[in-house]
Amino acid sequence: MIVGHRNHWETERAFAHPVVRKAIDYLISTDFTLLGPGQYPIQGEDIFARVMELTTRSKEEQLAEKHERFFDIHYLLEGDETIGWSLREGDLPSPAEPYELDQDAALYGDIPSETPIRLTPGMYMVLFPEDIHRPGLTMREPGTVRKVVVKINAGLFQGTD
Repeated sequence: MIVGHRNHWETERAFAHPVVRKAIDYLISTDFTLLGPGQYPIQGEDIFARVMELTTRSKEEQLAEKHERFFDIHYLLEGDETIGWSLREGDLPSPAEPYELDQDAALYGDIPSETPIRLTPGMYMVLFPEDIHRPGLTMREPGTVRKVVVKINAGLFQGTD
């Protein structure tokens, strides 16, 4: 997992993998005020962005997710969002909803060692397939969030050093 802010991207960009660079460059350079909710291609079906609007919820109301085939980059445009995060270590508890290939996600209730990470506008969070995450959380009262999630096919990272 990597957390950063658009204000630091120019410096941090040199340390990022070219695939992550392409995705975050897209996030930084796109005027999302011109785009409504929906899916937007960046590199065909291998890298795409989902613009979404949601209302944050309590941890008890939101399941955690784990992907197998895609990395996620969550980028907050408006609002205040907390994402619960846990690195997969050892055996996971049984999923509340088993892995679905078409959604590329298994969903979980309680996760060991879950850490809340607060995002404010301009922040991004890169989540690897081994990262279990619970997006869309509030630490106080529910609120409206506008965000972009970039999905990156994990296969794009294979064979590159």
